[in-house]
Amino acid sequence: MKKNSVYAVIMAGGGGTRFWPWSREKRPKQILPILSDRSMIWETVERIRLFVPPEKIYIVTARSQVADLRREIPQIPIRNLVAEPVGRNTAPCLCLAAIWVQQKDPQGVMVVLSADHYIGNHRGFLKTLRAAVNFTGKKDFLLTLGIAPTGPETGYGYIEKGKLLAKIRGLSVLQAQSFREKPSLLKAKAYLRCGNYLWNSGIFVWRVDVFWEAVKRHLPGLYAEMRRFEKTLGTSREGKALEVTYASSPAISVDYGIMEKAKNVALIEAQFPWNDVGSWAALGKIFPQDKNGNVLVFSRRTGQGRSLLLDSSGCLVRSEEKLISLVGMKDTVVVEAGNAILVCPRDRSQDVRRVLEELKVRGWKEYL
Repeated sequence: MKKNSVYAVIMAGGGGTRFWPWSREKRPKQILPILSDRSMIWETVERIRLFVPPEKIYIVTARSQVADLRREIPQIPIRNLVAEPVGRNTAPCLCLAAIWVQQKDPQGVMVVLSADHYIGNHRGFLKTLRAAVNFTGKKDFLLTLGIAPTGPETGYGYIEKGKLLAKIRGLSVLQAQSFREKPSLLKAKAYLRCGNYLWNSGIFVWRVDVFWEAVKRHLPGLYAEMRRFEKTLGTSREGKALEVTYASSPAISVDYGIMEKAKNVALIEAQFPWNDVGSWAALGKIFPQDKNGNVLVFSRRTGQGRSLLLDSSGCLVRSEEKLISLVGMKDTVVVEAGNAILVCPRDRSQDVRRVLEELKVRGWKEYL
């Protein structure tokens, strides 16, 4: 497989819900400096630039986020920022990206990434991708990267390992036997004991022609809509046609719509630490902890955050301007950002979305 036939597609259309109150509708997670002093989208681009040149990196995002992304990642050509008129989950998003990739190379290899994942070992990341590209460039498979579980996580989907398909660069390429939705704690513990399951990372590699065949087979309606839109590229009808296409497209993930149904799915175990950074609690697994298991997340904007924790354990605190003091607290998240403060049990940090839903119901737009 020629190196210049590899393209990266980064999905960056998040709505700013998981890290409220720091993230907002106009300031989604991917443009925040959550893991370092640079934004998560910047880190994602710089990581894949070691493998794919900027002119072959496509960012699929919401129209409302294009301006912010241009500022965050000026290394990406503006023509490579592909704007969706409305969010329809990952299957329509990747079909739209596949149209642009196929225009460049009908058999180009797509490396699909999210804009807001934590990747802990860049060398292992590139080693895994090279093996995946080598395999999918020659074989008609959809490939996903699996993560070795470190615990009975209920927030991730799982993939069951199947038979050995190939050995590439010292890595085993396996058949993906089955996909399992986010399990109960009891099932997650059983998967862990079995040792034959990996977490689903949501990182995919496939040839664009193989992907289109899968869409045609498993999502024929979406396939027809996208192919109709493709005929309008470069014409005065393109913008309106895209809106019509998205209005008619199902809101469905590529996992549920294609990967769980397809028979030609391969799997490589990732050679790097990974986290989807899906909630405030996730930072407790990435940032260093003090002797009591507390994690302090400092403001990158002010350069420091002040927190005082007494007789407290397992807490995660982010202060921006104010001093936050905790006394006798356990497994609690406290976040101060802008005009809002979040307090919740650490194991319910995923429920922050409910706060935003209630803010919308009450019409408190200034907090969104």
